Amino acid sequence: MPHRLILSAVLASLFVASPVARAHDWYPLECCGDDDCGPADTVVRHDDGSYLVTARGLSVVIPATYGKWKPSPDGQVHVCIRKLVLGGSILMCAFRGPGA
Repeated sequence: MPHRLILSAVLASLFVASPVARAHDWYPLECCGDDDCGPADTVVRHDDGSYLVTARGLSVVIPATYGKWKPSPDGQVHVCIRKLVLGGSILMCAFRGPGA
């Protein structure tokens, strides 16, 4: 009987992923390679309507005219930022909820 409980606990733990892993599962493949995507650590909205977003140690400015926002399933800001080989970074995709 104890073996069944242990087996059940092990199997259950396989289906319980960390929050990062679960969040990473919904990012579209065209946005995300490896670990390019993640929830924003900081979001600063400037007076001109642009956003300075930091995630996973990378920062990017999203201009006010950015028209490719995708809906965020959890209502939070998420970004897919790719680090460039010669330095800097590029925004691949951005997600936000209503009112963000």
